[in-house]
Amino acid sequence: MNVGERLTQLLQEYGVEVVFGVPGGQTLALYEGIRNSQGKIRHVLVRDERSAVYAADAYSRITGKTGVCDATVGPGATNLPSGIAEAYASSIPLVAIIADIPRGWEHRRNRGSASQGMNQLEMFSKIAKWTGVVNTPEAIDDVVDACFRIAHTGRPGPTILCIPDDVFNSQVDEGSFKKRANRRPFHPWHRSCADDSDVRKAAEALLRSAKPAIFAGGGVHLSKAYEPLKELAELLKAPVATTITGKGSIEETHPLALGVAGSMGRREVNETLREADAVLVVGNKLGQVASLQWELPSPQAKLIHLDIDGAEIDRNIASDIALVGDAAATLKALVNHCKQLMGDSAFKNEWGDHGEATSWKKAGPEHPDENPAHPADIIRILRDFTKPDDVVVCDASLSSGWAAVHWVVRESGRRFIAPRGLAGLGYGAPAAIGAALGRADGKRVICLAGDGGWAYSMQEVETMARLGLPVLVIVLNNRTLGWVKHVQKTRFKEKYISTDFAEVDYAKAAEAMGARAYRARNARRFEECLNNLGELSGPAFIEVSVNEFDTPVLRNNSSAGEF
Repeated sequence: MNVGERLTQLLQEYGVEVVFGVPGGQTLALYEGIRNSQGKIRHVLVRDERSAVYAADAYSRITGKTGVCDATVGPGATNLPSGIAEAYASSIPLVAIIADIPRGWEHRRNRGSASQGMNQLEMFSKIAKWTGVVNTPEAIDDVVDACFRIAHTGRPGPTILCIPDDVFNSQVDEGSFKKRANRRPFHPWHRSCADDSDVRKAAEALLRSAKPAIFAGGGVHLSKAYEPLKELAELLKAPVATTITGKGSIEETHPLALGVAGSMGRREVNETLREADAVLVVGNKLGQVASLQWELPSPQAKLIHLDIDGAEIDRNIASDIALVGDAAATLKALVNHCKQLMGDSAFKNEWGDHGEATSWKKAGPEHPDENPAHPADIIRILRDFTKPDDVVVCDASLSSGWAAVHWVVRESGRRFIAPRGLAGLGYGAPAAIGAALGRADGKRVICLAGDGGWAYSMQEVETMARLGLPVLVIVLNNRTLGWVKHVQKTRFKEKYISTDFAEVDYAKAAEAMGARAYRARNARRFEECLNNLGELSGPAFIEVSVNEFDTPVLRNNSSAGEF
């Protein structure tokens, strides 16, 4: 068999069921292998390689498996970096398979002397966790193993599997195949617990505090640490705030679940974190947006930081107690220590009932007939329309902020996905495809985007229609690049340039690509559109006109101060 066929076998052994990509002449050996797999691996053709990597990213977030995408040499590979960088910053395990020029043409690589040749691995070296090249057919097993192992161990992330054209089509000796015991599909592969003495110190600190709090990030999802996180919160009666990526770490219907903190969070949640005298940070790198530009938690609070990556601890905010380990394993140990110590201590929680901080969960639309609509009203109506097991996928910028602040996750888990690692526009549509295919149960995915982000990847409605995916797309159309215009308004004294668009009927465009489509000028009409949807057997689309200056941002993180 050739290397493409062997690669297909290896993908099956690592539990890969879906590969997203766009074919090129140099990757067709892989496609032939997938065609011959008799349906064990499904290849999903998207309209752009950028969409392939975003779809693989969301597929991984939903399933916990490795996301896999492919791209041909040169211009195919150069479409991947934004998505690879998002996965790297968000710690998402995926493998990107790329082709390369034949080995014998290495001296012709520069400036495309060999067609489409360029230094593509150098391009990926700073934004991927690891790059591997299959230089000989016999190396295929080892390099593929390294890609998957590195993607899933320690802090997860994307890896690059590069195969030159001549190697892809070469025969491989079956005697070189290797048996490995640890080929598994799910993350995490290994669970390491933080040092027991440090865990005990953390338990003592939390039990000595009068107002303990938990600040959960995306690492809770990667570790699937939902049960021990909730058990610890209930044991300590500690309110739980999350980052945008950590939204869903605890069901937000829980009385201890406050919602999202940070510059695109809720003021009441930020105030609670400021008031806490001990904060357990879990799987949260305390990045700029989540920490309100490194102001949260309060400097006076005892900070306990739990992360799988020891390099993240103390990098942004100094901790008092460092816990380096898997979130689920370490939280279980922390619960056990707290239970042991509570019998010997006079633990007294001084928090109230958090009623003011949690009242947002039941707030209804405030201006249903306002024209154009207010985005908060749209999300509140959507909140009541969605089912507990629906998944909401957001594009970057303001749309992810609106949903983070106003949509309620009713079941813990990855029910909410937003690209906060790099925060690049164009994530929404392809990520909705990846999420829908990752669910594999025919259940709905809601895609929320602004018109600026939607225009980056709206062509993927054709993919949704071709695959019959139950995706409801909602585009908040303010006819401008909102975030940028808001900065121009405050920082540059309303001197606007290159932010406004002409009127576009996105609903007609979506309908032309196979979606049922509607337009709404206010929240009441939006609700009527939702009620007319019925069951989704393919994509549906609702375009909502919203005000250009409404924003969920509490603080602009580009040095412009408050909006």
